[in-house]
Amino acid sequence: MTDLNSTAEAVTQDQEAPVQDSSTPTLVEGTADPKQNIISVPNPSTEEMQEILQNITVNYDFNVVTKPVNFNFKKSKDKVTGIETIRNSVQLAIPYPSMEGIVAILEGGDKGLELLVEAIEGVVNAAARDLLYDDITLSAATFPVDKISWDFISKLPKAQCRGGGIPKETWEGFGQDYVEVMPTKTGKTVEQIANAAKILVSKLTQVRTNEPVLQLLVEQLAVYAEASPNIEEYQDCVAFLLNKADTYLNVSEEELLANL
Repeated sequence: MTDLNSTAEAVTQDQEAPVQDSSTPTLVEGTADPKQNIISVPNPSTEEMQEILQNITVNYDFNVVTKPVNFNFKKSKDKVTGIETIRNSVQLAIPYPSMEGIVAILEGGDKGLELLVEAIEGVVNAAARDLLYDDITLSAATFPVDKISWDFISKLPKAQCRGGGIPKETWEGFGQDYVEVMPTKTGKTVEQIANAAKILVSKLTQVRTNEPVLQLLVEQLAVYAEASPNIEEYQDCVAFLLNKADTYLNVSEEELLANL
């Protein structure tokens, strides 16, 4: 399903600033850094969020479970001025269909059911894609369909289950951020870091049997997780990669031979 940490690029435009109130986005130019613009809106307190959640649950037109969700945004950089624009995270109360709501969708059919089926297909297709990444020899004749059953997918570790559902643009953003952060933290060249980033964005498939490289990448991911100011945005990528590396590092010789 669609990852909840949605990403977007914030863009400032030359226009007259509106009169600000508590609900108007605030653009603070150069507060801590003359090369940064920060866009921010007030997030609710814990008590305010609870009230919002309750109001949505009571007033919604079908059965829902409402949860607070943080949405993070990619920073953008003006190529001419070099000014970075950062949009701070926004916390929203999001209503999801409850069990009763899902039953109502099933009984109602039409577009609601069509959307639900598409979401389910997306999860299954993502799991199938991950298997194809792991084993380049797979074909329709040899594909392990038992590993894309709903029951099997539901029992996968969370990071592994979500890996295929991480949007392509999030993986690309993670790779770019990795290249920006790691040279100064590791002493490696930008070229070396870029090569590592390509392997990571490709979900380690090129090095799945190379234990020394896998161990090095795991160590570097730990450094990245500590150093990146954007780790909250890319934590799903890191969790997926650490889980995948652990799987590759602990594969038995019999399993390895079976996949060669």
